[in-house]
Amino acid sequence: MPEMKVLVLGLPRTGTQSLADALAHLSVSPVYHMREVSKNAHQDLWVSAIADNLPSSAPADLWPRARWDALLSAFAAVSDFPASLFPTALAAAYPDCAVIHTTRPFASWEASMRDTLVHAHRHRHRDPDRRSPMEGLADAYHAACWGDDFDKNGRAYFEEHHDEVRRLNKDGKRFLEFRPGDGWKPLCEFLGVEVPDIPFPRSDDWVEYKEQVKRERQEQKEKEPSV
Repeated sequence: MPEMKVLVLGLPRTGTQSLADALAHLSVSPVYHMREVSKNAHQDLWVSAIADNLPSSAPADLWPRARWDALLSAFAAVSDFPASLFPTALAAAYPDCAVIHTTRPFASWEASMRDTLVHAHRHRHRDPDRRSPMEGLADAYHAACWGDDFDKNGRAYFEEHHDEVRRLNKDGKRFLEFRPGDGWKPLCEFLGVEVPDIPFPRSDDWVEYKEQVKRERQEQKEKEPSV
């Protein structure tokens, strides 16, 4: 059984997938990334985690280590949604883990979110015959993060989340702030391993979806009457 070693707690669309693949190459694996949710049929467990740890009104009831282990005991690291929703709770449950905070400027993050998670959520009922098994969890995610109004509350959540993660950088906690494009050197120095002689991963499960969104927007633009 692997031991949890690294908590990647940056928001989705901040290089979390590339970092997950990099960790796996450095033998910090397996990594619990968004792609693991459906594979393990964990959607309902994560919805429960949101309801308990991130309630909209009543005080939070932070899960103890045993509850998180029901989801994560088979993994050596976490990265991306949905784990990134819970910086404080996961750091408390796994106090010996190193923390990596992936970051990028708000403007580029916002644009990337609009082309991926936000767009998919807003158009989730467009084809009722192709409902995603992640739909219930996605609904809970968008409600918990920005009250299902990314336009109004996305920036505030972005800033609050960064502040929450950065507050973990205290009392000797091993903490790395990592930006897309930093490459192997700072990551390997942080983990105490040699820099591999291969390119740093550039991974994105949303590539095809973003191309589809781009085509749809272009088609819509072409339909608009010229002035």
